Amino acid sequence: MKVSPQDIENSLISGIQPIYALIGEESLQIQELVDQICAKAKLEDYVEKTNYIISKQTDWSFLKASSENYDLFGAKKILEIKLIGTGPGVAGSKALKDYAINPDPSKVLIISAEGLEKKTHSSAWIKALEEAGCLIIINSITLNQLPKWIIETGQKYELEISSEASHLLAEKTEGNLLATLQEIKKLALLFPNQNIDIKKMASSISDSSKYDIFDLSNAFIAGNKKRTAIVLESLKAEGTPETLILWSLSRELTNLFKVMNQKSTKGIWGPRHYLSTLEESANKISLSDLKRALQQIAKIDSSIKGGSQQDSWQAIRELTLTF
Repeated sequence: MKVSPQDIENSLISGIQPIYALIGEESLQIQELVDQICAKAKLEDYVEKTNYIISKQTDWSFLKASSENYDLFGAKKILEIKLIGTGPGVAGSKALKDYAINPDPSKVLIISAEGLEKKTHSSAWIKALEEAGCLIIINSITLNQLPKWIIETGQKYELEISSEASHLLAEKTEGNLLATLQEIKKLALLFPNQNIDIKKMASSISDSSKYDIFDLSNAFIAGNKKRTAIVLESLKAEGTPETLILWSLSRELTNLFKVMNQKSTKGIWGPRHYLSTLEESANKISLSDLKRALQQIAKIDSSIKGGSQQDSWQAIRELTLTF
């Protein structure tokens, strides 16, 4: 059966299902629901938990063994299978479909799938899981919805966050749920059981590092030169090493080169919005410009290691502004 994230609590009250499949873009949203399911399962004596993070090399025999070898001593267990940016593959699809036909009554199987393509949502293995248990599709929180999420999450930490303060935090974190949650947790430590107005919110977030290396990566690969320049100067002021900056830019250019060569994002890890940005950038940038940028990376790397008198920071600025 299909259940919305908002109705999962009521569904769990009715009883634990043998299978839960959770599909979404944000790991934090997925994890919150996984935690709810696990908490309910533990109340019903499913005390052990085993995690499997799926890769191309995964041996799916563990799932077949689970369905064939019931625990004679009645030990109840939770199995969580994590799919990150990829489906289960041919072998995994078959293993999941076979398991769904005859689930192990002594286990709760949780499949958490982050960043799956939408066309995958109608796959046979997902339909099999839905028929045997519970399917939860988690829609991403938009920037417009984020202030409400901040207020509701704040209440879980015994904070009353005002509307103005929630909008300020949403603007600051720009939709990054993990960064937003970290700020809420910090507020709970600084102002326990208090009302959070815009003044308290401003004083809290002003003490935080404004940007991180991934903000630079995202702005750079999206071609947003103005934001890239702002983030770069902020990181420089905070003392971020040139080597880390260069690694970030090099990784994005290398990923972009892969996309241009193979005409897809296959084999590149990342959330769906990141992969979409790579695909869009690959259609806008010429191969010659990309190769020139990679040559610049090599020269900057040499200068950082003392191979030339070039100012590495200035060279990095030029690369981000001219690419």
